[in-house]
Amino acid sequence: MDRLIDRLLPAYDFRVRYTRRIAAEPEQVWTALHTVTHAELPVTRLLMAVRHAGRNRLSGPILEAIPMPLLGEQEAREAVAGKVAKFWRPRPVPGPDSTTTPEGFAAFAEPGWAKAAMSFQLSPLPGGRTLLAAETRIHATDAAARRAFAPYWLLIRAGGAGFIRLEMLRAIARRAERSERTTRLGSG
Repeated sequence: MDRLIDRLLPAYDFRVRYTRRIAAEPEQVWTALHTVTHAELPVTRLLMAVRHAGRNRLSGPILEAIPMPLLGEQEAREAVAGKVAKFWRPRPVPGPDSTTTPEGFAAFAEPGWAKAAMSFQLSPLPGGRTLLAAETRIHATDAAARRAFAPYWLLIRAGGAGFIRLEMLRAIARRAERSERTTRLGSG
């Protein structure tokens, strides 16, 4: 299947992928992905508050509030956010403004940086179900950046990035399945 993340970040040094089967059609999962808010993600709010030393107050839909620009969407199939930065610094250093567009992000290769992309992928399953995947990829632009990023990756993997993805998938599933039940009850 042709995925946006494969066009934006085909090569990567670090990757993690979590999935969840959801008892709802892809359209309901897509709507839930775009409407789930940080209020539904207590663990995520806590971990992000720790990461940003309380400087960042998350609110609103998660796709609008994540600290990465949305680089592309394919309706009811995939949404990809991405950012170039020196994530391993105590206060991450953002990459050039030119990297906030899909083209600029994909083309960026200046040494000393890491490119991170987070993709939510929806795949229809039999019986009106959907497989939702949250995939994160990171590509360091050179060996020094890869060495600098590696300890940070271990820290965030152990310190909560997985919990955040799993909580997001759970909240999206809850919202989509509630919508699916309401739709079935309304048409039945």
